[in-house]
Amino acid sequence: MGKSKKEKHSRKEEKEGQKILVVIGVVALLLLLVMLIGYSFLGR
Repeated sequence: MGKSKKEKHSRKEEKEGQKILVVIGVVALLLLLVMLIGYSFLGR
């Protein structure tokens, strides 16, 4: 019984970790877009 509970917990943690990775990826893409837009504006 204890083993199955641990497995469920680790699976939940894995899902949360994936969510964090997705958030980091989205933030990185947004930063890249902002930098590109800002660079294009400053370049002119």
